Amino acid sequence: MRPAPLDLQALLDDISDYAVSLCSQQNNHFHSHVSGALPRRIAMDGKRLQQVLLNLVSNAAKFTRDGVVTLSVNARQDGEFCVLHVAVADTGIGIDLAQKPDIFDAFQQIQAEGGSTGLGLFISQRILMAMGGSLEVSSAAGQGTTFSFELSVPIIDGSGAAATAQPGQPARAALAPVAAIATPGDAALDALAELALHGCLTDIEGWINRHTDHTAHALFTAQLLDRLEKFDFAGIHQLALRSKRGASIAPH
Repeated sequence: MRPAPLDLQALLDDISDYAVSLCSQQNNHFHSHVSGALPRRIAMDGKRLQQVLLNLVSNAAKFTRDGVVTLSVNARQDGEFCVLHVAVADTGIGIDLAQKPDIFDAFQQIQAEGGSTGLGLFISQRILMAMGGSLEVSSAAGQGTTFSFELSVPIIDGSGAAATAQPGQPARAALAPVAAIATPGDAALDALAELALHGCLTDIEGWINRHTDHTAHALFTAQLLDRLEKFDFAGIHQLALRSKRGASIAPH
């Protein structure tokens, strides 16, 4: 992740322009709704967020005909952070989730039948996990689907922070709240190191879901996911031990 000053409204406008054109291909209408106090600028990786939103809108438009695709964003302030709840809903084919215990596998199969690799949702989930969120889904056969996620992101305090940042570089003021809590606690990191030592892939994925749900852990999570995708268990073990709060005093 590369957090940087982001004009979220401008990004949403760009997504909407793309979505209107995309949805029209199958005679769909596109609606966009923003509610709550949306900050003028926040600190997050805009390119990654755009990747997630474009994937969700593209999927919705592809599996909907003569219907409606809706992008909804609700923002609320929580101290120095903004909590964003984002949802992409459609009135398309949907699926019966009761018959599909593995939700993402079910949607990937549908996409594969339509000529797609079906990897878009998996990639979007990994991006959101690295940002401290998680992709959720609700669906019913013949009634449509809604994908949603929630992220807590730093608000840039005043226009000066954004103005002093170099293009493509994170603003220091924006990253300060994130840097305060960079990793999970030492006990959790010890557990991660032990799992990596024994090459427990599935257990490590479960550890990620339990211990990296805070936006402050986004950079640590991105490093962890990068090693996990390469099956670099030795690297995960070293990362866990190096990230402990006392590591610089008593290195392992």
